[in-house]
Amino acid sequence: MSSNKKAAIAGAGRMGQAIAWAMERLGYDLVIIDQSKEALSECKNILKHSHHTLEVFECAPHSMFNMLKDCETVISSLPYHQNLGLATFCIDNKIKYFDLGGSVSVSNKINDAAYSYGNTPVMTDLGLAPGWANIVAENLYKEYRIEHHKPPNSIVMMVGGLPQKPINSLKYSCTWSYDGLINEYKEDCIILRHGKASVQKSMDGLEPIRTSIGNLEAFYTSGGTAHTLTTMKNRGVKNCSYKTLRYPGHHSIVNFLIHESGLDDEALIKIFKKTCPPQDDLVVIKVQVDDVLSGGGIMSFQKVIKSDSQFSAMQKATAFPIASAAHTVSLSHVYKPVLKYDDIEYPQFNKWLGHLFEEAN
Repeated sequence: MSSNKKAAIAGAGRMGQAIAWAMERLGYDLVIIDQSKEALSECKNILKHSHHTLEVFECAPHSMFNMLKDCETVISSLPYHQNLGLATFCIDNKIKYFDLGGSVSVSNKINDAAYSYGNTPVMTDLGLAPGWANIVAENLYKEYRIEHHKPPNSIVMMVGGLPQKPINSLKYSCTWSYDGLINEYKEDCIILRHGKASVQKSMDGLEPIRTSIGNLEAFYTSGGTAHTLTTMKNRGVKNCSYKTLRYPGHHSIVNFLIHESGLDDEALIKIFKKTCPPQDDLVVIKVQVDDVLSGGGIMSFQKVIKSDSQFSAMQKATAFPIASAAHTVSLSHVYKPVLKYDDIEYPQFNKWLGHLFEEAN
């Protein structure tokens, strides 16, 4: 599988390494950029059997731009607060840009810049949730509309990254960004309720949820709906929300730490790093569309991904979707300045995603 295209991965941490692996498997020559020599070494080791060109640069984010000019696509796995400068460079230089999100306000600024100055695709919030879950929601919406000749009343997206065998009181293991995790728990979220967008405090809306791995708890966290909410509101969907899934008991402890303890972000990150180190993990993704209130049907999607000897479940569930979406966009020759989840051709996206999961096993 060869595309003879060059992609840059900004950030060679755990997610960046998995994204690089995925893009290499999809046929791309790669430019990998990070300021950590150790992270770059780990990334090169993962790609040691690659048949494609690999360029590695050790530099700080603000010094990377000259290395990107020959790239068709840039994928950022940097902390969200570093995305705006990189995205602006890509917009100015007509380079396709994709990122994992992490902050609604940063994503809005990037999209505003693309609408104002760009004509090459930019797509933010493209990891697991927001990202894969939202693309699935789009596909379920379309299938529901075709079958029932009307939009569903409700769309709920739920995702949880969990340890396979919980060993601490939080019943949690952080396998992604600690900064992103804290932001997700603290920042207000927007949900669609009875046809109107409303602000909801993160960690509200606690409810029990039955899944294929047993009973979990679900509650609102920020960012997961991304631009799905506005899209669905304009289509006549009345309710749309995103919730995080955790093992029962997690919510009560974290709610105290985040909203009642008075601890700052630095202290919270130290607690999570000390008590929730990475371990063998799994990811549950559950998306449901329905119109039960009007006697309509239910359509749902549920999948469980587990870690393997090379990648954590969270790495695979986050990196593989953004790589699959970037590749799908590259092949489709879309030239809109800002891409939404319904711009991703689901059959093609699903094809590449399935290919990556097969390659990883």
